[in-house]
Amino acid sequence: MKKLTLILLFVPFLSVCGQNLYGTWGYKFDGHYINLYGDKIENQNNGGRTGTLKVAIYATDYAYNGGSLSGYLLYEYELDPLDAGYYYSDISKTGWCTFPPTNNYSRGSYSLSIILLEYSYRGYEVVDYLTLGRQSF
Repeated sequence: MKKLTLILLFVPFLSVCGQNLYGTWGYKFDGHYINLYGDKIENQNNGGRTGTLKVAIYATDYAYNGGSLSGYLLYEYELDPLDAGYYYSDISKTGWCTFPPTNNYSRGSYSLSIILLEYSYRGYEVVDYLTLGRQSF
């Protein structure tokens, strides 16, 4: 009788994103306009190119720390795909800001986060973020 040996090889699926926000990032309100600015977005991958990138600022009830994003999109803008090893610097865009509603629960105070998103076959996905302080609206 022959023995059959079954060897299972487990290879985890890892999603490695080399796009990052670097340096100082922030925002400035002027009425209903917002200026969203930052020092650098870099593609640290060894090859290829990113999907279309978006920089967004969200207001959330609690400080965002990764994972599912649930909150109010205040403003976003797109950047062209970025080749491996290249970067955008001195990024600054101004546009119309959509403020979140105020209610008794949040009292108009929200945690703000700057989010870097990349478009893939699954749609836009968070690849990096910076959580800022609270802002009252």
